[in-house]
Amino acid sequence: MAALLNRLKSVPTSQALAAVLVVALAARFAGLGSSLWYDEITTLLKFVRLPVRELVANFSSLNNHPFYSLTAKASISLFGESAQALRLPAVLFGVGAIAAFWPIARRVATPSLALLTLLLLALSYHHVWFSQNARGYTMLLFWTTISTTLFIVGARKNSMAIWAGYGVVFAAAMYTHLSAAFSFAAHGAIYAAVLLRRVYRRQNGGGVLTGWPPFVGMALGLALTILVYAPMLGDMTATFGGVRQSAPTEPLAHWKDPSFVIANLIGQIASLGPFMAFALPPAAILILFGAYRIARTDGLLAAIYVLQIPITIAVLQFADMRIWPRFFFVEIAFLYLSLVVGLFAAIDLVCDYGKGRWRIEKSRPLLAGLASVAMIAGSLSLLARNYAAPKQDLAGAVAAVENLAGPLDVKSVYGVAAEPVIGYYAPEWTQLTPAMIELSPRTARIWTVVAFRDQVSLSDPALWATFEREFDLVVRLPGTLGGGGVFVYRSKSP
Repeated sequence: MAALLNRLKSVPTSQALAAVLVVALAARFAGLGSSLWYDEITTLLKFVRLPVRELVANFSSLNNHPFYSLTAKASISLFGESAQALRLPAVLFGVGAIAAFWPIARRVATPSLALLTLLLLALSYHHVWFSQNARGYTMLLFWTTISTTLFIVGARKNSMAIWAGYGVVFAAAMYTHLSAAFSFAAHGAIYAAVLLRRVYRRQNGGGVLTGWPPFVGMALGLALTILVYAPMLGDMTATFGGVRQSAPTEPLAHWKDPSFVIANLIGQIASLGPFMAFALPPAAILILFGAYRIARTDGLLAAIYVLQIPITIAVLQFADMRIWPRFFFVEIAFLYLSLVVGLFAAIDLVCDYGKGRWRIEKSRPLLAGLASVAMIAGSLSLLARNYAAPKQDLAGAVAAVENLAGPLDVKSVYGVAAEPVIGYYAPEWTQLTPAMIELSPRTARIWTVVAFRDQVSLSDPALWATFEREFDLVVRLPGTLGGGGVFVYRSKSP
């Protein structure tokens, strides 16, 4: 093990970094053509297929991530319409986000620990999952990572050029997804705290975030954001108004409760297997310890990432909006960095404490190597689950019905999946209506596809009870999306 570690240390950092990015790219191209899921199909049908002049003026749904929709449209124009082309920008920005985190990791970690962090991100189940999702989340991660680097560097160098770049990146992130505002709110809160401290101490200059450049950069970002969203302002008002007016008893209302979100997130991680269930508590402790160690090295960096979490929860609670776990995806690189820093700091503490007692000081390289191998092996075992099933196998469900249904049978979709299935996979199918469920006897057998079954059942429990009496479950197709299973039902004999 020691010999292997020594050989790895001799590899130039630039070559090792390039190898990590190649691994990341390969992991994201594998299985890229699997079945599109609900949100991806909605993005394609409602936004990507629009002419550009209509696309940049359309915010009829929170499903539109404008910058991503534009890049996906460009990808499809170049390579033709396919799942791979629709997801290609997510792949490229996912790999780009890993590369963009390198200067941040190097601020607080050695080259070997920074490389290990990036390798774990390259093999991360969740990072790969989002990198194969035709949505703007990896693009958002890319822009917010660059903006954080610019903020930290600009805070100390006080360069107008750096802060102008910050403003442009600010707007790019906001145009990708409005949840970028949570990251910039953290930046703004830190800037405001520094200004207040300077006023309280009556300091006229010196230190971080001094002069006009930080203010100009933030103002430029805000102005550019307003400019790019100007064609959508009418749609945005109506869309957000509709979200705010949604009933508290809606099927997904529990996602507004932070305690439910935390419990659900822990449950999803633990459900990935016994390894994760066992590793989650010590990993959480090591992440907290690592964040503490990072804060001691670079308090500004730690403050940015730590502040984003309560700001995100507070704003969503105030707006009475759902707290989706994906809103915290921008934290993933910092969490991995904290885990790596925390684990290796713990190894150092154990070895230092055991020095002269257990005679393990010479085992430090071995323990470090074993820890690295264990984390990489754990990541690989979880990553394999990403390829075991599509996110949501709507295509497989349609194929199953087409294969099993007779020539006179009715093919339908029940619930929220009707629009993507009929709009993309099976335009000749029909939407299952309450009348079709309740009317009896039937003259033809009905096949129907159900996705998001929990949501469908909660939206009308009485109708769902009738449906379960009148239909038999025939096929269940698993999905890696939370609640992403797709179900094929057949009506009982007419």
